[in-house]
Amino acid sequence: MSAVIPGDIDILVVGGGTSGAALAGIIARDTDLRVVVLEAGPDYGSLGEGNWPRDVLDATTICRSHQWAYAGLAHPSHTALTGFDRAKVIGGCSAHNGCVALIGHRADYDGWARLGNPGWEWDAVAPAVERAKQALRVRIPGDDEITPWQRRFVAAATAWGIPRSHDMNDPDEDQGVDASPANIFQRMRWNTALAYLDPVRSRPNLTVVGDALVDKVILSGGRAVAVDVVLDGRVQRVHAGRIVLAAGAYESPAILLRSGIGPGEHLRAVGVPVVHELPGVGSNLTDHPGIDIQMDPSPAMAAEMDAFAAEHWAPDEQTLAKVRSRRCTEAFDLHLYAITAQSRATGEWSYRIAIANVEPWGAGSVRLASTRPHDHPLLDHGFLADPEGHDLEVLVDGLEIVNEIVDQAPIAEIFGPGPGAVDRADLAAYARSTVGIYYHPACSCRMGPSSDSGAVVDAGARVHGLDNLYVCDASIFPKIMRANTCLPAVTIAEHLAGRIATG
Repeated sequence: MSAVIPGDIDILVVGGGTSGAALAGIIARDTDLRVVVLEAGPDYGSLGEGNWPRDVLDATTICRSHQWAYAGLAHPSHTALTGFDRAKVIGGCSAHNGCVALIGHRADYDGWARLGNPGWEWDAVAPAVERAKQALRVRIPGDDEITPWQRRFVAAATAWGIPRSHDMNDPDEDQGVDASPANIFQRMRWNTALAYLDPVRSRPNLTVVGDALVDKVILSGGRAVAVDVVLDGRVQRVHAGRIVLAAGAYESPAILLRSGIGPGEHLRAVGVPVVHELPGVGSNLTDHPGIDIQMDPSPAMAAEMDAFAAEHWAPDEQTLAKVRSRRCTEAFDLHLYAITAQSRATGEWSYRIAIANVEPWGAGSVRLASTRPHDHPLLDHGFLADPEGHDLEVLVDGLEIVNEIVDQAPIAEIFGPGPGAVDRADLAAYARSTVGIYYHPACSCRMGPSSDSGAVVDAGARVHGLDNLYVCDASIFPKIMRANTCLPAVTIAEHLAGRIATG
């Protein structure tokens, strides 16, 4: 049976994921407001209760369970569907990701402020970043923790010319390579449910309800007054003083659209009555387009990895480089990162170098396929869709850089020489055929002033034109930052909690 939902709710948080769990925990800790979290996936309670699945806590590998099972075409030329992984569990994607805890560059947040969002410049956001890092127990792994494959990647990258970083979260650093800061504690993936909900679960003003799928928001007189939620097989209407959507870049816009809040033309086309015209809802869906190269098997590399893994833990994701393409004009625009994985069935190791364009120009959309809450929305990330061809050129530059890095001695001496020069047209064809997500969807309910026709929320995360309705998750990013989005999603909860609590 699900938890009993109290009848008198001050703040209802829809989604107990990366942002939602953090937001609810902060408000419940710092105020006496009655806070309820509705999470579509299971709630495993506190860590001390011993109910958390091992794969969710295991920080050595990406968790593949508890999926929403979204899928779609990553590029119009593709014939096979790509899985758009999103976690359906308390803690959200912070409970199944690679634990890369990056914040991006000062320019990202200063850019948000320039887009009409006062209070979001780096100097204003930095205190929230530090609180988020502390709560998630973010630390930089030591050199002795870096696996042989990732160690060779760092050595080859520095040999190519990328400087060794002292802290990949230096907000002013334009290029660097090192082990990534990580939200890992005692080999556990330290997710936002553990970090923010566990310390306040015993407080009487917090209720967490798992397996609760929210359909839509109910409006009355220009105010959000309730949500309809599917719980225990039936639809219940839950009233609240303030409602915060924190269901992520796919589901927060989908909930708004099912509520009749969004672009009228689309709503009418799918049979949803238009309650509040807001063209930006579901527009501007952005992710970092990514590709990767697979290294050939290497017995010598495998021997090094086996020896290391016998004495140490060996996480899949660990080291990363920030690099500038030839098109870069500010900070950096590429992530290069070394990934390793060991087959549980055969014990064989695989090695990849992934390339992501972290300043994309292309954007897509979230649209409804139907009005049923169990049906997934239609997702178009707009990969490589910018008419200037900028995003494709950045990825091709990334491929050329990686081809040169793998030709450096630390990698070439164990894998053999790199491929050498490859025609850019061939690299472009490879990028188009293999492009996929970096698992960082954002910007689909973006923040901006009311004069911006594409904006959905204001700088305080309140939905334009409506009272008592907020969005607090990666969907409100005005522009995606040059970073993995987990730590920034926690940062916005830290930054907005006081404003949302006071209304």
